[in-house]
Amino acid sequence: MFEIFLFINPIGLYCYDIENKVKKVIDNLEIDACCHFIPLANVNVIQDDMIRRRMMAQKLGSFSYCTVATNRALEEYHAIKIAYGNKKARRFLRELQQKLNEEVAFCPLELSEKVIQKLNLNVEKINQLRSSDYVKDSIIQDRNLAAQWNIKKTPTTVIFNENDASESGILLEGLINEDQLANIFRPQPYIQPKNSFTELFSANHLRLI
Repeated sequence: MFEIFLFINPIGLYCYDIENKVKKVIDNLEIDACCHFIPLANVNVIQDDMIRRRMMAQKLGSFSYCTVATNRALEEYHAIKIAYGNKKARRFLRELQQKLNEEVAFCPLELSEKVIQKLNLNVEKINQLRSSDYVKDSIIQDRNLAAQWNIKKTPTTVIFNENDASESGILLEGLINEDQLANIFRPQPYIQPKNSFTELFSANHLRLI
């Protein structure tokens, strides 16, 4: 059983590609895996995505717009997760990212609302939740996990093999290919000393590849 954590920009350029590759490899190898989406939004994450899209990150107007769009998508994701569950929240993220990769260069502020309507979710309910303490707490929990594991960039993929006696994890930053993922999901050649359960999810147990 593998546990996979995808740290992503909710509207990031490469994130949809990474998600598709992970899903494809899991399906092809027919392995038992559980995926967790951890969307993040901060200055570095937003600037990195602007650079990938060849936008001028130093231009105040562009950066302000991208910040609003990214944070709005992040809040909507968490609001949907609270109101409708993880499955609907992931569906929202996937639909939004697919449109960003196939139809538009960057995220118009109205695009996420169109996706919400397409999924037959209550727009008013989600907008009310966006500014709630529940959403703020949910975002903080994800942010704390990213800090604990020393996540610096998106996309970053963290993989744990629950059958690995070392109880260590693998951290991959940026773009990854299917062969690289397949090699990780097959029997792993490295072993790290086993530590206590309380230390299992510390950054020290992540091997950067």
